[in-house]
Amino acid sequence: MKIYLVGGFLGSGKTTAIANACQQLKKQGLKVGVITNDQGQYLVDSEFLSAEGISSAQVTGGCFCCNYDQLDEQIQRMTDSISPDVIFAESVGSCTDLVATVLKPLLKFRGQEMEGMTLSCFVDARMLMMHSTNKRLPFSADTTYIWEKQIEEASLIVVNKIDLVNTSDLPAFKQALTAKYPDKRFLFQNSLQEDSVREWLNELDRYEANELISLDLDYAKYGKGEAELAWLDEQITIKTFDGTAIKVAIDFIEGLTSGFKREQLPIGHLKLMITSNGTLRKISFTTVSSGAAETNELKSFFGDSNEVQLTVNARVQTAPEVLRGLLEVELGLLRTAGAIISEENIAFFSPGFPTPTHQITS
Repeated sequence: MKIYLVGGFLGSGKTTAIANACQQLKKQGLKVGVITNDQGQYLVDSEFLSAEGISSAQVTGGCFCCNYDQLDEQIQRMTDSISPDVIFAESVGSCTDLVATVLKPLLKFRGQEMEGMTLSCFVDARMLMMHSTNKRLPFSADTTYIWEKQIEEASLIVVNKIDLVNTSDLPAFKQALTAKYPDKRFLFQNSLQEDSVREWLNELDRYEANELISLDLDYAKYGKGEAELAWLDEQITIKTFDGTAIKVAIDFIEGLTSGFKREQLPIGHLKLMITSNGTLRKISFTTVSSGAAETNELKSFFGDSNEVQLTVNARVQTAPEVLRGLLEVELGLLRTAGAIISEENIAFFSPGFPTPTHQITS
């Protein structure tokens, strides 16, 4: 069995890449599973993977490093249930120090069972382009520190969403990366393209976890960077009597993202799973992408409907109460307009200080 640990900041496109990689491996006759990870409990990504027919499990309530025993249990359960050839373990996007707290413990306690373990770090091409030209990222200095350390830790960097960068800018971009990170291997990937994902899978076979070195990490700064992010998860049902529930859902999404922009709140990611009439659609937003094209397609994708369910996962740099307040304002507007709104499983918080179960630095 191989374990492919996948790190990278919020909104970098890890789940989409993993899902497409799993489909390719399944076509080859391999058994695959995914273990997702988040501070929250009700995850859009888990719904998405299930809808794609991919065996998955969750480690929730904290990162892999702080819930290592839960990760180990999920690996064992997946091993017992489907005997996977490959497990993708997708770390929460605000986590780093994965070599010392996840990979090296796995090598120590499960090394004899493994054919190989790797770490690859996903990064949004637009964010990396900003950083490589010494432009300030939209997040605070301490949160940016996490982003930088994720890149420092992994030898294989997947520069994702490369299709959203102007092709004329690519030569200078690649040259700047080579100068800034001479010891890194970069893959430039569009995770919606089969050939691009296949190249990533080929690279995973070449990189072993034991080639990596534990980070020199300032945990006080790391913890502060996480604490400056707010988490919000909830499930919302929208009901109307005139077939306009999808339009109401679009109004809610556009109002919420406009509120973030108005208040100048950087979005790590905003993920929504939209379900209506037995059909599902996942859409995502980050601080460097509006997602307008996706919302424009929702009406034609779903058609008329009197009921829509939304699972909302928002990771935004602000206070949790502010994030919840913005969402309440938008839902209030929908109620005033006549829609029937119900909410379940509401949670909003900032991550606690990282306290790894294991930390092997040698």
